[in-house]
Amino acid sequence: MAGGDLNRNKRFAVDAMLKNIVSWLRILGYDTVYWDGEDNELLKLAKRENRIILTMDRDLALSALRNGLEVLLIMNNDVSDILASLASRYGIRLDFNPAQTRCPVCNHILVFSKAEEREEWICPNCGKKYWKGSHWKNISKVFDEARKKAGLT
Repeated sequence: MAGGDLNRNKRFAVDAMLKNIVSWLRILGYDTVYWDGEDNELLKLAKRENRIILTMDRDLALSALRNGLEVLLIMNNDVSDILASLASRYGIRLDFNPAQTRCPVCNHILVFSKAEEREEWICPNCGKKYWKGSHWKNISKVFDEARKKAGLT
């Protein structure tokens, strides 16, 4: 990994209450599992795969702490606030790295492809294609807001 990307090795397990943050972390290049099953199974997964649990569930957060797991109890559902908190607490990068971005759908690392008309990222697992379309302006805005909130600008 490049020197500036050392913290992209952080791995997350996100419970169902925070489904909206999963794609954002994957776009940033973080291995992120979305979990909508039983809490005890999530705790086992986090321990087995060394994942940081992100949740809005106080009971789950307490159980994780009692089990010696890393957990962040999120108090609101604002994406830029959550990303800023993760940057402050865990040092995650809030910049898009085209070589490390992951599929927002299935979490696999995307493969860069230079098409005739545009740059694309293709998922070797699910086949989805991504590019910097009109929605990219909004994505960049959220990352900018998160960096500002985290004091990184």
